[in-house]
Amino acid sequence: MNTPNNDEIIPPSPFTPEQLRLLKLAVIGMGVILLVGFAAVIGRIIYLVNTAPAKPPVEGVIAQSLAVPPALVLPKGAVVRHLAISGSRLAVHFDGPAGQGLHIIDLAGGGQGIRVPIVEDGAAGR
Repeated sequence: MNTPNNDEIIPPSPFTPEQLRLLKLAVIGMGVILLVGFAAVIGRIIYLVNTAPAKPPVEGVIAQSLAVPPALVLPKGAVVRHLAISGSRLAVHFDGPAGQGLHIIDLAGGGQGIRVPIVEDGAAGR
């Protein structure tokens, strides 16, 4: 039986010992840079979470402003068709005897709001 030598199994390294040492230093340096970068990102996230101004919950603001609920006055016989809320404003679309209308209420101010009649094209000049 003929057994091969270790020199025949493992080819000689194309790098010199100095090049291998520099390669190890480069890999270690890049690993340290990654760890420092991750630590910086996590530290920044923690800093921003702890220094962010506290925002009051929207429900609390609307609940405080609705201590005296605003009255919505619609024409007699009007039927509410659609409600929509955006921030502290409530839009009420209704059908009444005189036609359709839109009523916008400022919930934070508690005021009566704005009433906008909805008319067909050409009917506005009547």
